[in-house]
Amino acid sequence: MSRVVIAGRWDGGVPALPTGEALDAIRRGVLVGSSDPVVATVPFGTGSTFDEAVAALDSQASFVRVPTDASSSCEAGERVADSLRNGSAVIVEGGHNSSPDCGVGFLEGLLGAPGIDPRQPEALADALTRAQALVSDAGVDLVCAASTARPLLGLDSVLAVAPDLEPIEDQDTALTAALTQAFAHRPLGRHQLLDGVDVHPARQRGSGAGGGVGAVIAAIGGRIVATGDLLSQLLGLETALDGVDLVIVAEPELASPLLAESTLDCITRAAATHALPVVAITHRSSLSHFEKAEWGLHGVFETEGSVTLEDAGRRVACTWLR
Repeated sequence: MSRVVIAGRWDGGVPALPTGEALDAIRRGVLVGSSDPVVATVPFGTGSTFDEAVAALDSQASFVRVPTDASSSCEAGERVADSLRNGSAVIVEGGHNSSPDCGVGFLEGLLGAPGIDPRQPEALADALTRAQALVSDAGVDLVCAASTARPLLGLDSVLAVAPDLEPIEDQDTALTAALTQAFAHRPLGRHQLLDGVDVHPARQRGSGAGGGVGAVIAAIGGRIVATGDLLSQLLGLETALDGVDLVIVAEPELASPLLAESTLDCITRAAATHALPVVAITHRSSLSHFEKAEWGLHGVFETEGSVTLEDAGRRVACTWLR
């Protein structure tokens, strides 16, 4: 009896389906294409797929997501403020927002204090101090699930590079100077390092997540964890792949640089630990053979909109589960 795990995401894919439905369609195809296999599906990814992935984990933590099209992170801050009162861990997921608000909306929602001016470093620093006290008093683990590695400040930051990787020509130098000053030496009481990105929370990898929510969370005593690494831990991905014969990964488009913001590598890395073959099902791929190997893929099946996901699953099973 073969065992198969189908993991990944399909939001934004063709056909347009929620990830759970897409993975289930592939699962039905695998059941047809192989003799009595045991098939498990694992939604694994960022954005709306993140919501599906953690849907059954409410008892472990409170989950809040900052949509990448949100112009303000205030609502996320309000939800976190409510969650802090429950005493459980709080996890905030966010990616590379098209309109970053530098996490100021998150601070306003968290503190219930609208009108914080990010160009006034003293006012912003005071808000960060109050937010740190709030988190400390709650005694909870506050985590930013960073679905982008970009920082809030710097030449490769969300303030300098758009989601489509085009440079942002108009730089607000007064804003970045104020943010640099306000976030310096935060959180209060931490040990200072001589150098490195960890000195400044707004220059940490992932601090630009949610439009700057990552920087705020790091500055008030929380921590930043890459979304893929966090999901691997929460979902027990290593354990889920133990004894499996094949891993099928769903990813809407296999192309660089899009994959740089994906969680694909977390799945393939876990599969490599168990020496498992990994086949990707995608709408379209532009990866070379070398790039496929770099990403840990042993096969790629492109649907190109002409093959259903169910039929793709069947064909993959017929080829790889003989």
